[in-house]
Amino acid sequence: MTRLLSALLPLFAAYGAFAQSAPAEPAEHASAATVIVFLVLFVGSCVGYIGYILWDARKNKHTQDK
Repeated sequence: MTRLLSALLPLFAAYGAFAQSAPAEPAEHASAATVIVFLVLFVGSCVGYIGYILWDARKNKHTQDK
């Protein structure tokens, strides 16, 4: 493990030379369609995750009762 970490340190230092010196300007306005798609995907994934957790808990509850 220490060998891997010692090999990564010079690699990170070399990649630092290629980093941008000035950050790019952010976009002034985001497209409404982009924001809506992001919100649909984000909320959908959150609801899906919560649904999976509840479904798995209910399944485990039924297997413990038997």
